[in-house]
Amino acid sequence: MTEKQNAPARVQVNSLCPRLEYEESEIERLINVLDKAGAFDAPPGELSIAFVEKDYIAQLHDQFMGDPSPTDVITFPPDPDTDQAGEIIVCPQVAREFAKKENLSFSDELSLYLIHGYLHLCGFDDIDDADRALMRRAEQQALEVVRKAKAMPSFNLAP
Repeated sequence: MTEKQNAPARVQVNSLCPRLEYEESEIERLINVLDKAGAFDAPPGELSIAFVEKDYIAQLHDQFMGDPSPTDVITFPPDPDTDQAGEIIVCPQVAREFAKKENLSFSDELSLYLIHGYLHLCGFDDIDDADRALMRRAEQQALEVVRKAKAMPSFNLAP
């Protein structure tokens, strides 16, 4: 194992969603399990995770990607000069709506969004079909690692 894999990730979790309930330690554990798996190449430094409301993620989506619609997750790249591993911004409302529509677990869907953002920081992309296929395989691999370690966070979004 490399030194990076032995050291726990520094994770800063912020929520602008007052109705979202979670344990920060569970989110940190998910990230640390992925880091220690050795299958992904996450950047070093502090990882920032933010949970935001639907209107806010739509503003960010428009500002940075020219698309004013709400989205599930936006990932900002690392900045080694400031010891930042990157930022993952996630919308729990989008996760709840999709999970309900597809009859999925809200916690699993929101965890998948965190994993998806993490994989972007590891260099995976999903712009074209070939890259999207690689991302989906990496998501499944990451989900398997996290489930095997019993490290799926539990989330609740009050109505």
